Amino acid sequence: MAIRMIEIFPCADPYVFIPSCCYAGNQFRVLKYSYPPMFRKEVAAIDMPISITDVPRLEPDGSGKIEVTTGDAATPCVGVFSPTEKRGILVFTVQQINNRNIGLAYENGVIRLTWPAKREKIYRMCDTSPNPDPWTDEPAEIPCKVLNFSCESLAQFYRVFFENRKIMGLDSTRAEVLSPARQFAIQREKFNAMNWNPALGIYMVGTDGTRYQVWQPGWVGGAISGYPLMKLGGALETERQMQTLRFLFSTQTESGLFHGIVDGAGQVIGDGAIVEGGDNWHLIRKSADVLYVLFKHFRLMQERGMEIPAEFTEGTRKLADRFVTLFETYGQFGQFIDVYTGEICVGGSTSAGIAPAGLAEAWRFFGDEKYLQTAKDSADYFYRNWLSRGYTTGGPGEMLQCADSESAFGLLESYVVLYEITGEEKWLKYAKENAHYCSSWVVSYNYKFPESSEFARLGMKTTGSVFANLQNKHSAPGICTLSGDSLFKLWKWTEDPLYLELLRDIACTIGQYMSTEERPIYDWSLTREALESGDPALLEIHRLPCGFINERVNMSDWEGDSCIGGVFNGSCWSETSNLLALAEVIPLLEK
Repeated sequence: MAIRMIEIFPCADPYVFIPSCCYAGNQFRVLKYSYPPMFRKEVAAIDMPISITDVPRLEPDGSGKIEVTTGDAATPCVGVFSPTEKRGILVFTVQQINNRNIGLAYENGVIRLTWPAKREKIYRMCDTSPNPDPWTDEPAEIPCKVLNFSCESLAQFYRVFFENRKIMGLDSTRAEVLSPARQFAIQREKFNAMNWNPALGIYMVGTDGTRYQVWQPGWVGGAISGYPLMKLGGALETERQMQTLRFLFSTQTESGLFHGIVDGAGQVIGDGAIVEGGDNWHLIRKSADVLYVLFKHFRLMQERGMEIPAEFTEGTRKLADRFVTLFETYGQFGQFIDVYTGEICVGGSTSAGIAPAGLAEAWRFFGDEKYLQTAKDSADYFYRNWLSRGYTTGGPGEMLQCADSESAFGLLESYVVLYEITGEEKWLKYAKENAHYCSSWVVSYNYKFPESSEFARLGMKTTGSVFANLQNKHSAPGICTLSGDSLFKLWKWTEDPLYLELLRDIACTIGQYMSTEERPIYDWSLTREALESGDPALLEIHRLPCGFINERVNMSDWEGDSCIGGVFNGSCWSETSNLLALAEVIPLLEK
């Protein structure tokens, strides 16, 4: 076994960082709930302390240790920032030696690299339990590069990381994918055949691979996926998305918020329905996403000379008013809201990080000054209380408040839109800092998968895939659920090529994860021996249908060794991310 110990500078307030895995040492209140975790009524509060599941972490007082592997990190790196010492350190290494991952650890002022990875406890889907990795006597030299630098702020710390995340020179070439036209043709056919529910007259989304899946307005929702279909498609997609929007507004409650889940039969399901007393809970991120994407629809309709139905504009104004009322009442947007009354049930988080963007667009569309003022005030709130402290939370609906990339990219959209609309330099500054933080969630190199895995067979390249959160330890194709065009705007305004590189990495990798007739992807329950047998019936059972893009890019062993480099047979939100990239980003990158 090989070990490299790097002692950091003495400090009493270390911000411990592992990309996509550890932010501020994960030193938050822990609720040891099983998967899928959901706040229980007895702990729900407006003034909520940040609460996470049982992920690898330090204790709140800084004691304990974090031990993970390079498979858990978007970049093989461990870092520490001290605000009192005004100093930062970043230790970069490689993924593996002799086909075994390196371990990344921090304990009591020491960063430790081990080979092979040596963990006393192993994380498995909301549970960290004793299960030590085996020892080995095989010697090795662990390569690393150490950056030890003066650092005035956490923002500067993340800028240094952003500039150096590919410093080890690991392979980060991008995947070869089908042409944009071919990708869209496949996705278009799949959505019209498998996501269209004629009974309800809507585009639906989901992850279970069934023909008719659940409706969700935002997060992974049909109100988002139908927009690029409408933009890139023809008369059929336009008519179907208009029907989808009519359905959306039919689910709007008196509070102005939308029901979070509707099943294929039209039955309303609360976002907190799996816990007692949570039937009326609504993940505010969903309505925030909708507020923002509705104005994209309106611009598209105006460009095409279409009349925007009054029910759409009235419902959108009602939704924007709810966000104004929420912020005026509570000084925050919260995370889970009573969908009928508009009262906060679970507070805190940056779940509605994209809401300032939607409110700024509401000002641009309706001209009411209260929308822009609330957009600015809430964007400032998010910066002071979250981004400036080095984490964002609450984007996904089943992570409690584990740090996540989804709320981070949503917040980035807000700062970009505010700068675009106001021209105030503050928002550009915040946008750049936000983008640097976002880069820590994006895989910076091509992970080497086990030879027996499906992704190894297909030669999948992970550069540009995005970790969603630190609880579900997998990367994924695309941003959940945005195109990344905010990064293009940052590049245009700053001419910093690193923003454009980050965008290319993200947008240009998604298509390789699409199962096609010519290049089918098989799920992780199909053995290599069964695949090589060529049994048509067996292959059909395990083949992801044409157009499916699964969310799993499993580099970590969080679901077990057998799931590394594999997927379940399901249709996921990454298809929406790909459609958005095809509609908003790929045309810009091709110019």
